[in-house]
Amino acid sequence: MDRSVRLVLPKMMLRKLEGAGVYCQTWVTVEKQTRANRWVLRGVESGGSTKEVGRYISFFAPDGKRLPWLQKMDRVGSNGVHAVLVDAELVGVEMARIGQTYELLIVRYTLGALSPAKKPSIESTVVFRGIDGQLSEELRKQGLAPEYFSRSGEVRPIPEAFCDAVKLVTAGVSCLNCRHSHGLIERRVGEDERVDLASPEGSE
Repeated sequence: MDRSVRLVLPKMMLRKLEGAGVYCQTWVTVEKQTRANRWVLRGVESGGSTKEVGRYISFFAPDGKRLPWLQKMDRVGSNGVHAVLVDAELVGVEMARIGQTYELLIVRYTLGALSPAKKPSIESTVVFRGIDGQLSEELRKQGLAPEYFSRSGEVRPIPEAFCDAVKLVTAGVSCLNCRHSHGLIERRVGEDERVDLASPEGSE
């Protein structure tokens, strides 16, 4: 069963995204690895943008580090599916943009209680929700993330562990006719460890 948490967007914006051909698969599913006899979570990095609107989601480790994809999914079109990953625990970073205004949702996904008799559920915890964040085009080109405020005008800082992850997804939600992954990275042969965002191996 899909227990994913996703951004709630106005119908007008959803129509804009659909009309622009921006496809973002925001749900997480539980899958069974038969040979390993274990359950895993499956997420799909996807999305892109036009000049006016964008939507993007990628997945990271619980500590904010980048994860390697299981499959890189090349497509004829753009602004769609880019890569797939599976892991026991994921953090989804989803963002939607209209102009210079950004919505942000960071959610941690884990497997529910394991039972031999049935498929486990997905447990989801909202880490951060940002509404009407602001980022000028000039600052975006410098690789920065949107800034979010409380109703009283105080800055609501993004959790430090996910600042770099949010910057990567900000690039994705602003990538015109996107055809590549901004968050997930290629797994090198024999590599099992998660890659730090700051490491040379984790760079584009």
